[in-house]
Amino acid sequence: MGKLRTAAELAKSRTRLGYNSIEDSTRRRTTTKRTSNEGYVLTARKREIASATVREDRRNFTLLAWMVRRHLDNVSRFTPHFRVPGATDEAKALTRITNRLLYWHGKRRNFDALGRHSRDEWMRYFEACKIIGGDCGGVKVQGGKMQGIEPDRIAKPAAIDSKAVSQNVQNSVTDSGIAFNEAGQRVAFMVCKRTPDGTSLEFERMVPADLMEFDGYWPERFDADRGVSPLLTALNEGADVREVWEWHILKVKAAGIFGFAFKREGSDEMLPTQGETLESDGASADEGTSYSQQVANGIKARGILNLDLDPGDDVHAIESSSPNPQIVPFTRELIRCVLLALDIPFTFYDSLTASFSARIADRNEYEESCEWKRDKNSDVLDGIYGGWLFTVWATANLFGFGDALRKAKIEPEEAGAMLRWVPAGRPWLDRTNEMSGHILALTAGVTSTPRICATYGDDAYDIAEEQREYLERAGQPLLYANGGQQAVQAIMAGMAPAKRADEKPADDVDEDDNEGAK
Repeated sequence: MGKLRTAAELAKSRTRLGYNSIEDSTRRRTTTKRTSNEGYVLTARKREIASATVREDRRNFTLLAWMVRRHLDNVSRFTPHFRVPGATDEAKALTRITNRLLYWHGKRRNFDALGRHSRDEWMRYFEACKIIGGDCGGVKVQGGKMQGIEPDRIAKPAAIDSKAVSQNVQNSVTDSGIAFNEAGQRVAFMVCKRTPDGTSLEFERMVPADLMEFDGYWPERFDADRGVSPLLTALNEGADVREVWEWHILKVKAAGIFGFAFKREGSDEMLPTQGETLESDGASADEGTSYSQQVANGIKARGILNLDLDPGDDVHAIESSSPNPQIVPFTRELIRCVLLALDIPFTFYDSLTASFSARIADRNEYEESCEWKRDKNSDVLDGIYGGWLFTVWATANLFGFGDALRKAKIEPEEAGAMLRWVPAGRPWLDRTNEMSGHILALTAGVTSTPRICATYGDDAYDIAEEQREYLERAGQPLLYANGGQQAVQAIMAGMAPAKRADEKPADDVDEDDNEGAK
């Protein structure tokens, strides 16, 4: 018969046979008992608090503000590349007109409904709202313009006028401010406006989903309705860094206030009974003024204090060593954790401690982490231009765009598929070595000139066209060669097939041979 075990022994055995990470224990935190919808975890009220906290920290924490700016510089800037395949006159005309339209529409008066921001700046703010609030929206308005909608304005206010929105529509809108159909697809957005005092929201309008470009940072869940700011994971560590800095700055300031410690032998008081008195601006010291105050007045009046001490007396300045040397590496590790919220390498923050090869490796890894973020914004631009704006331009025949499409026998949606949004180029770290690597890749046939130019935000076709026009106007030939290289003719001659040893020179060819050739 087996030995009977107590309840504690049974619980211990179950823990040994299971996953210790999900068992409650006094040694670690309490485990989570239930999986909830992300909207339940981050309700509308909590979302508002989170967004306000991020914005407040960004206003007052330089590191967080720099992180956001660095992120926006790398994922929100795009250059449109449009080219119709083929060398026909119609294809060239359509390419020229479309590129002219893209440049014209990128101006603030033509892109933003309020006329404040250009296309690049609008996309920068769009991404900033996604980083801070989790998601953002853009409404397509009449005239081919866009109106930015900040994330907190997509909401369901507490009071809605039944005359403006029917009860059925109100019931279809969730607490996140979005209406879904039975299949779970977004069909409409409830857009609010701020009250005159700016402290609350009130209903403004319902926007159909096909007129709203909506994107966010989803919390890796298919059931999520709204995005979540990636900065939420770094707010606590960021607050710790800011507070540590503030406290140690106060400590350094306090250490800068000198105090004096006097040591004497005997019973005589150490008061200035001889020589010049410690007076400020000719005014005698008050009888009730302490000696330390008189010393302070003397320092203020003369700058340097000379004390005539008796033998055996001593004076020391009181100060503290601040900050603690261990604080610097500790705060650096905290900063490293904060930067990870946006996948920013620590060498971007402090490049003095990294080698050149390490900086290149960090940049390559960061570029990889930015690809999917850029793709999200590129899809937003595709939704604006390819799916909607090209149709508006074709209908209005703006700049002759509609006529050019008809002559080229291309539909607006097909032309939109030819438009590519290339991320803004990354800066050169070592132009010579990087160019050498690109040349080797071209020689091996593993890349192309357009791809290399796109890496740095340039269009190879535009560069070739500019070079061709310049050479035609200047009347100069096109030659690519470094200084000291052989002439082009010598290179071409070296590429000619080798002659056989028994081959006759051209001058020694017999007439019979010529006849045979004929």
